[in-house]
Parts: sequence; structure tokens; C-alpha cells
Amino acid sequence: YFCTTTKTQTNMASRRKLKKVIGYVSSELLSDIYFHCLASGKFDAEKAENLAVEVVELKQEFIKRSAHSGGKDNPSILKNYYRKLYADWLNAAEALSEKIKNI
Repeated sequence: YFCTTTKTQTNMASRRKLKKVIGYVSSELLSDIYFHCLASGKFDAEKAENLAVEVVELKQEFIKRSAHSGGKDNPSILKNYYRKLYADWLNAAEALSEKIKNI
């Protein structure tokens, strides 16, 4: 299935992998929030809950963005779109990671 040469199937496989990575990293960020709260005796429950909501909203936003790419017929537009999407995702995940450290 992954060895097919049509561009549509190759792009769909990449999109599926991207969605899985987004989901995996989001679940790891949620785990980090709760682990940090359990490990430290002092934490703000409201702040932790707000961070958890922010992680879930971020996941939903990027999953939606990955499903709606423009330029189906132009591979260079698709590549640029997904590169930017992935870079935006990494920056947002790093920012959330820093927020988690500062709970």
C-alpha cells in the first residue's frame, strides 16, 4: 500500500502520519501536565486544567488544518503547506512544553 506511485496515495499516507504524530505529541503533553502536577507538591489546578484544554484545542486545530490543504493539483504548494503546518506545530508544541515546565 505504501509503495504505490500515485501522488494522491502518497500524500494521503503522509497526512495520516502527520495526524498520528499530532495526536501522539498531544497525548504526551497531557501526560506531562498530569505527571508534573503529581510529582510536585505545589501546583495550581486551574492553571493545569487550562493548559490541558489548550493542548486539546491545539490538537483539534492542527488536525483540521492538516485535512484542508489547498492546491491539490500542485505538489509544490502541498509541500510548502505541510512544511509550514509542521513547523507551526513544532513551535506551538515547544511553547506549550515551556508553559508546562512553569506550572
